[in-house]
This record gives sequence, structure tokens and C-alpha cells, in this order.
Amino acid sequence: MGKLVIKFRGNQIGDVALKLGDTTIGRDPACDVVLKDDKSVSKKHAVIKTVGNKSTLEDQGSTNGTFIEDKRIQRHELKHGQIIIISEHELIYRDDVVLAAPSFGQRPTASAATSQSANDQTRIITSYAQLVTLDGKDKGKHLSLMKEETLLDNPGKSPARIYRGPDGYVLHAQLGPGEPRLNDKPVPPGGQILENGDIIEVAGTKFQFV
Repeated sequence: MGKLVIKFRGNQIGDVALKLGDTTIGRDPACDVVLKDDKSVSKKHAVIKTVGNKSTLEDQGSTNGTFIEDKRIQRHELKHGQIIIISEHELIYRDDVVLAAPSFGQRPTASAATSQSANDQTRIITSYAQLVTLDGKDKGKHLSLMKEETLLDNPGKSPARIYRGPDGYVLHAQLGPGEPRLNDKPVPPGGQILENGDIIEVAGTKFQFV
């Protein structure tokens, strides 16, 4: 049976084993997975329907949407390691049946068990920063910064570029009128390491780094 590893603002806060049938997710205390610390989560935000070894995520008409990494979805069959994003929460889907699948009557080898343990640890600790759109037609949308380079389009000007590296996320942009800004100031030459809560403005749209 699969499970969800739950993170809030990059910090792991728990995990929940999925059950056969419906596992509800939302802000309502009656939900199976309660995301109570985030007001942008709808009361009944999403549901995971589990039949046999297959789990399918369905949005329940939420205001701010349900995402698989950076793609908004209405219905999606989950695969091991995929990250469900609901506002500032990340729910990492782990298919324990896939993780432990030796042939019937056989025991996994020591090397396989070690590899599995390392894989589990990687899945749990890996987290990506996000951009939250603060205004415009995409207000409330979350963009997970999973790629090594993320471009924010700036029509008629140079795009903003966010690079993901071992020391964090670095914003690069050109100087001049109409170019991207950071916290209402020009982006310094050579780039600027982003910190939680920073506001990036590109082509009149503001994004918050979280």
C-alpha cells in the first residue's frame, strides 16, 4: 500500500499510509489528511482513490488547484516518487509495494536492502523551493523549482533566470527599465541568492520565493 510523506515549507511534518478506497485531503478536520496550517488549502481540496495497488489523485474543485510538481491536474494516476503540491505543502507519494518487490518466496539481498534504504532516505529529504504567483491571471499558482535552470518570461526584455545549485537558488537578470526586480530593487550584477519570502517581479507579475 502506498503512503504520503508530508512536508510544509520544506520541513517534514509527518507521513500517512493510504487506505483502500478514498483518502481525503484538505483543511476540514474531517479529512483523512488535514492541512490545517495553510488557509489557501480548500476544506475539501483533493482525494486519493486507491484500488488494489493503484492510487489516483483527483482535485475536488479546489480554489488554488492541485499540482503534480509544476503541472496543475484534475485527475492523475500516481507514480512512486511524484510530488503532489497543495499550496505550501508537498506530499511525496511512495509506493511501498514497488520499493519491496522480491519474487514470491525470496528474500531481498543485502545490497538490495541497502539500496532501498538509501532510496527511501533520498525520497524523504529531497525538497524543492517554489514560486507562488501573487497577482495576475495565475494568482495562487505554484511553480516548483525542480530544474537546474528556470526561466521567467519577460516579453521584449531579458528573462529572469533562477539557477538551482548546492548552495541554494540564485536569481540572475539584466539591469535596466522593465527588467526583472528583486524586493523592488534591481537584481545585483552576478546574481542574488534567494531567501524565503523574497519577491521577484517580472513583466508586472510578482512571485514569492518559498
